[in-house]
Amino acid sequence: MKKTLSSIALLGSLTVSHAQTYTAELDPFQEVPPHNTPGYGSADFTLSGTTLSINAGTGVYADLLAGASTVRLQDAAVGSNGPTIFLFNLDTPGNTSGTFSGSGTLTAGQITDLNNGNLYVNITDTVYPSGEIRGQIEAVPEPAMMGLMGLGPLVGACMLRRKKN
Repeated sequence: MKKTLSSIALLGSLTVSHAQTYTAELDPFQEVPPHNTPGYGSADFTLSGTTLSINAGTGVYADLLAGASTVRLQDAAVGSNGPTIFLFNLDTPGNTSGTFSGSGTLTAGQITDLNNGNLYVNITDTVYPSGEIRGQIEAVPEPAMMGLMGLGPLVGACMLRRKKN
């Protein structure tokens, strides 16, 4: 039983060392203050080491009131505005619908903020120069971690059964 628990712990530590994936759903209601516009967007990200990258083809936006001017990664919790960390590439500048891509380097503190849900993507335009749509970046649970979490009750049941015998 101790070998099984040790193996599970080792597997869990190996899973954490791989690149982590994140996602963001952008809308005007997450802006501070919120807006009532039709704009929306989304993006999927990968953190590998200290580099945060938008996964190919996933950075999209649509229905802005004016052409997009910047796509920013910013640092603040839900309900707060924060400083810009870096800019993503606006693949379709000046358009009300389009795509964005790119990557940048995060500090240790910014990685902590990312893992705590305190980084966000913000798309600006001439109508809303501080941001028309925004999306907090959230971690996507790793399938292996979800499997390990499911093993918890099984291990507990085995330990209880063993004590009864």
